[in-house]
Amino acid sequence: MSFELQEIGPCKKRAEFELTSKEVNASFDEVYGEICETINFPGFRKGKVPKSLVAKKYGKDIVGEVKEKLISKTFYDMVEEKSLDIISQPSFDEKGKEFQEDEGFTYSVSFDVKPKIELPEYKGIKLKKELEEVTEEKIKETQENLLKSHASLEEVEEGEIQAGDYPTLHINVEDENGEVLHHNHSFICAVEQNRLDLFSFENLAEDLGGLKKGDKKDLSYNVPEEFPAKEELAGKAVTLKVEVEEVKRLVEPEFNDEFLKKLGFDKEEDYLDTLSKMLEGEYTRKANENLKEQIYAYLDENVSTDLPEDTVKRHAEYLVNMKVYEAMRSGTPAEEAEAQREALADDAQKDAEREIKVGFTLGGIADKEKVFVTEREISQRVVQLAAQRQVAPEKLKEELEANHELSALRSQIKEEK
Repeated sequence: MSFELQEIGPCKKRAEFELTSKEVNASFDEVYGEICETINFPGFRKGKVPKSLVAKKYGKDIVGEVKEKLISKTFYDMVEEKSLDIISQPSFDEKGKEFQEDEGFTYSVSFDVKPKIELPEYKGIKLKKELEEVTEEKIKETQENLLKSHASLEEVEEGEIQAGDYPTLHINVEDENGEVLHHNHSFICAVEQNRLDLFSFENLAEDLGGLKKGDKKDLSYNVPEEFPAKEELAGKAVTLKVEVEEVKRLVEPEFNDEFLKKLGFDKEEDYLDTLSKMLEGEYTRKANENLKEQIYAYLDENVSTDLPEDTVKRHAEYLVNMKVYEAMRSGTPAEEAEAQREALADDAQKDAEREIKVGFTLGGIADKEKVFVTEREISQRVVQLAAQRQVAPEKLKEELEANHELSALRSQIKEEK
């Protein structure tokens, strides 16, 4: 086997392989031998079938397997010989050449490798810990938020729509000729989000204010020239014919003994003590996250290195996908969320570069400081995640292994350590 290894970009290499006919035939012989050990052939004992008969019967069917085994072996022999630290799926190019016995074979493969990191001085750097204090005002604010989180939607029979209400509406969108271009019936509208179905308003509470159950109102609307939510409406002046089916409002429970019992407390003192400890834990978590961010910022500023472009690109795409997904989860229509991709791309690229650079730097520090992750720590984390997701730990571990996510979990734990 001969190969030529080239640098073709930042942290990117390509290897050109040239295999002789002798090496190709040796690979065929190996596979033929494996087949001989398993098949039954009339007139011959298992394992004693002549290669010529095996080749005649199975030759065409095993070419793909032979080629795959030969490419894999020669590639990973090269990786071991050159001590390469590959961080991407290798991309193979067989150059359109047919693979067959008694002939040589050439192929190329490109892949990303781990960047070379020159570690900065990381011991003794100064960090500022900012820990919020648990005050009566904070406890009161948290209690108010808790009551809001337990609020329930109740119908308002005679009341007018207000900011914060959730009316059920019918809407027909008509052009100047009265043709219905779009409609949505019996949908719940969150007034304070200032969105009426597909349409955005500066102050929807004011536009719907005064309407009660059964009322109707026409709203004039100029659709923007760019309207990905429904492109056929773009640039048109339309009328939104709105009818109120019912009005619902969030009603908070009273803070009393009954409410405390629902939360699992018999005494207000126990509740307040738990709330205080919960806030202390939250503020400590925030302070530690801030410390981690300071470390990340220090490493980002003090490390200069080339980064693998394909790896950065894939991570940036992942970050954009996550932001689009979060936007949809928070209520943004799918079409509108998808339209944000281009605007998100620049920030995602910068974030991806930073995260990958800091990640490799932390990996270098972990290696230097001999920070390892044990199987016991992996198992403990799987048990924690399983409890959160309410699944059996064994099942979750099988899923993580099947999705090749255990290595990511190991990296996460190492980074935390």
